[in-house]
Amino acid sequence: MRKSLAIAACAALLSMALAAEAEARGRGWASSGSFTGPRGGTTTWARSGQCSGGACTASGSATGPYGGTRTWQGSRTCAGGTCTSQGTATGPGGRTWTTTGTATYGNGSVQRQGTVTGPYGGKTTYQGTGSCANGTCSSHATVTGPNGGTYTRDASVTRNGNSWDRNVTVTGPNGGTYTRDGGGTCAGGACTYGGTVTGPRGNTGTYSGTATYVRP
Repeated sequence: MRKSLAIAACAALLSMALAAEAEARGRGWASSGSFTGPRGGTTTWARSGQCSGGACTASGSATGPYGGTRTWQGSRTCAGGTCTSQGTATGPGGRTWTTTGTATYGNGSVQRQGTVTGPYGGKTTYQGTGSCANGTCSSHATVTGPNGGTYTRDASVTRNGNSWDRNVTVTGPNGGTYTRDGGGTCAGGACTYGGTVTGPRGNTGTYSGTATYVRP
């Protein structure tokens, strides 16, 4: 159950991040890609969203190597430097997780917090901060599960013209770490990206994908 909660939380946070960029660009977006694990199993995903007038909607799905599919959808509204968001994620067995959150922007920084509620009532909470300066954005987030286990996520992304490099480290409650190293390039409203994910035992998977942005 904890793994599914983590997947639901990550899906919701990623959709919000893509929606934030779409809102900044005044465009809709669509993204798809795949992740291949160290044993060769492949998960594919597709996401899309649209922003207009301070409101964004997003949805997506991911299908695992054994055919199970997870879906999610969410919305966000912003006014006066504060955004509120809500969404749902449904696993292949029909169980549903709900998410709610807020984010406050100002002076080049952001503060986020929210809650993921599982199908049996267990709650996972997250808190995060982020800031940007000189072409580099960094963030730190803490996720606490219903049993008190805490995960931390530290990330940075550096942009150089139409390309970027991203590094992410997730540390679990027992000290194990997952790292993600990757980057991408954009041209003409289309982006390609890819990289590697390494687990606490040194096993490495790869991911790749594309994203497009279109004017509403």
